[in-house]
Amino acid sequence: MSTNDVFRLATLILASFGGGAVIVIGLATWLGNLWASRILQAEKAALDAKLESLRHEMRIVKSAYEHHLDLILDYYSMFYRHYRLCQRTARADARKEEPDGKMVETKDEFMVELREIINEWASREGRIRLLLPATLLALHEEAIGRFNEFNRAVADFTSSEPSPRKKEQVFIQIEDTKSKLEAGLREFLRTESLLKEMGRPCE
Repeated sequence: MSTNDVFRLATLILASFGGGAVIVIGLATWLGNLWASRILQAEKAALDAKLESLRHEMRIVKSAYEHHLDLILDYYSMFYRHYRLCQRTARADARKEEPDGKMVETKDEFMVELREIINEWASREGRIRLLLPATLLALHEEAIGRFNEFNRAVADFTSSEPSPRKKEQVFIQIEDTKSKLEAGLREFLRTESLLKEMGRPCE
């Protein structure tokens, strides 16, 4: 039975007792409105508290996402630097001529830059393992394996090596891993969905 039903029943009962019932009915109505108002105020306060809690959680999620995005972009920037080094070296001859006429071994040049990149990888390895989900971590490890195979191919490369050269073949595998890693990162960061929501075309 609802509150209105109770009031109507009370009204009928009190009406049978004469004119004093009007005063009682008025008091009952006032009390009913007072209780309803207090109930609504309590519910509104509870809802406001819940909304504020949700807003706080959303601010935390937004901050965490932005921080995560920065770390992901930093990771991919380092990966791409390594990829570009391999790309240049895959197509290079064993020796190249500098502007001053000096001949330089491309593998020596590769190894110098590679040492810098390896040091950067080592300094970030722990964060990478905590940052990347399992599927992307597996692709990261696949990429490291491909890079190491490429390093060996460069170290063994000579100008007499027949075509297709080993380093060129390994680089094709690196490109395949790069494509899978980029697709996985876009999916993880929802890049495609976010660009569509913002009305921007996806490349």
